[in-house]
Amino acid sequence: MSMFANALDNEVDVKEEGKKGCNVTISVTSKASLVNKCWQNALLQVQSRAQLQGFRTGKVPLDLVKKNFFSHVQERAIDLLVRNASQKAIQKTKLEPVMVPSVTKGDFDNFKENVPFTFELSMDVAPEFTPKGYTGIEVTKKPETVTEKDIDARIADILEHNSSLELDAEGATVGEKSFVVVKYTGEKNGVADKKYSNDGELVDMSAPQTVEGLAEAVKGAKKGETRQFEVKMDDGTVKFTATVNEIKKKVTPELNDSFAKDMGFENIAKLKEALKASMNNEAKADSDSDMSSQIEDALVKANSFELPASLVEYQTGVSVENFIKRMFAGSNTESFTEENKKAFADKMRPAVEKDLKIGYIITEIAKKEKISATDADWQAELDKALATNPKDAQRVKAFFEQRKEDILGSIGERKVFDFLKAKANIKK
Repeated sequence: MSMFANALDNEVDVKEEGKKGCNVTISVTSKASLVNKCWQNALLQVQSRAQLQGFRTGKVPLDLVKKNFFSHVQERAIDLLVRNASQKAIQKTKLEPVMVPSVTKGDFDNFKENVPFTFELSMDVAPEFTPKGYTGIEVTKKPETVTEKDIDARIADILEHNSSLELDAEGATVGEKSFVVVKYTGEKNGVADKKYSNDGELVDMSAPQTVEGLAEAVKGAKKGETRQFEVKMDDGTVKFTATVNEIKKKVTPELNDSFAKDMGFENIAKLKEALKASMNNEAKADSDSDMSSQIEDALVKANSFELPASLVEYQTGVSVENFIKRMFAGSNTESFTEENKKAFADKMRPAVEKDLKIGYIITEIAKKEKISATDADWQAELDKALATNPKDAQRVKAFFEQRKEDILGSIGERKVFDFLKAKANIKK
């Protein structure tokens, strides 16, 4: 059993040395009683692993442990003291560090038994401010329903997505809307080079090309016809010879009941009805999200305060690491240098700072307006998830139990935004 089990708060004295923004520095003086407990615990811990000729491991007398392993004992005692004294000091001051505090000053070379010991502790805490400007926020609300024109445009996209390429009629020539399979070779300054060749590139005549001038060169050509053209590139002139192997046209399906059935609907009317419902849900979600974004921007603009620097750097680092993982997808990341990381960190930091600010503002608004998520809210969310996934009830329940605090936090944030939207000055 640890000798700290019944340690008292009066074993440390705490004095605030200074506060700048979110950073607080405190002086922690550990009384001799706590120092001695740390020494004793350190001796016991070192003894349990100590090896000395003539004694079994763990059986070396304490006085010999202290004599022969003094530096190890002192190092362990200092670690125990800092951890325990820091914990007591934080409890005593009721400070809530957002990251692990750091020791900034202490004469550890003269750390001794029977003598009080003082060190300084630096920590970042949450910003203290009163939220303002959160009622009557002016927002412009996007439409929550779609028009027939919107539906027609979506159907056009669906038809386009389901288009196919077919060989054009015999004797057809390459036009601006054609898709052409072209074989080409290239000679740079009169010397053939395979890097300028392709055995069959599909060219969309209406889109930018990988080889400048290729589309213009084959325009008007028939199948089997060869054209030549020159391009200034790679510090020289490349002469291309291009042959049209195939000419294709894009065929868009006709909008009729047959197409609707292929999409899983009884007829066109049912297809449009389903699209309208789906698009209205998308429009409502987009409108709601856009309102939240406008409110977030207004909150950040109305509330100016300093953020905990250590938390900003930590969250920025996490964002960079997550980006690297997504970017490289498990492949070798050695090419991503520290300089690259710093550049991305500089780009990501403003977004990180904004997210942190919004989080703190929402938290303070919730306190001020007494808005919170309850167990009943959590249960309602669970019931909704169970209704959606009745066959996976056990997994859903386990997830909700494991993530209860996170889910309550999300619900609480949503309730604050509902409050802010209700108090907003909405313009349509």
